[in-house]
Amino acid sequence: MKEENQMIYLYSARIGWKKKRGGGYINNYKEVEFVSRAEDKDQMNSDPMFIMQIMSQNGLTGSAITAFRVIEILSQKEISESFYYKK
Repeated sequence: MKEENQMIYLYSARIGWKKKRGGGYINNYKEVEFVSRAEDKDQMNSDPMFIMQIMSQNGLTGSAITAFRVIEILSQKEISESFYYKK
């Protein structure tokens, strides 16, 4: 049985995080584009390496940043197949 290669997608998505401010938190949102092999936002949010990568690309590396996650996928476009990773 031959395994299929994973697809690589270009995503346009809305990310969200909380920033500690005084005794409370401020909710922040931003629309971004990124490339990923994940098929849905649940896979993205459960991968710590992916979360750290998206945070650093957007300059969200301070200790006041908490609860970072992908809120909503706005668009998903197949751009290639991975030659290394299999399903």
